[in-house]
Amino acid sequence: MKTWLQVALGIFVVIPMFGQTATSRDVQAPPILIGADLPTYPPIWRAAHLTGKVAVLVTVKNGRVVEAETKSGESHLLLPTVGNIKSWRFADTVNERFGVIFTYQIAGEPTDVATNPRVEILPSLDVNITARPVKPTCMDCGAPPMKILPPK
Repeated sequence: MKTWLQVALGIFVVIPMFGQTATSRDVQAPPILIGADLPTYPPIWRAAHLTGKVAVLVTVKNGRVVEAETKSGESHLLLPTVGNIKSWRFADTVNERFGVIFTYQIAGEPTDVATNPRVEILPSLDVNITARPVKPTCMDCGAPPMKILPPK
């Protein structure tokens, strides 16, 4: 009976350990960003209300980004994301590899004219770019509806 009790207690102690995630001491914090160009929301994709995420593996040597390898994401957002990441600067002693996620989203009340998007760079170096939608303009307001003619 004593052995069964020890086994049962052992299970209750060991099983919760399998569900635990890494602690902050297990994961190295990303380096401190000391300079970067302001990321933009591609105007054509913003006008079309296209959103998405891009995951990138960044390699830094001597404080400069030497590689930005896209791991996943919307194809129309890859170039602006990688272009921005290549502008990032860190202390000259930084030699690391880490992942970042750029999130492009449209949110908020529609505006009559385009406004600057809100850019947020998190401590993890993930980037959120949020643009407000622009109200559509009407090029042919008041025009009669188009008629589809039958084929000849």
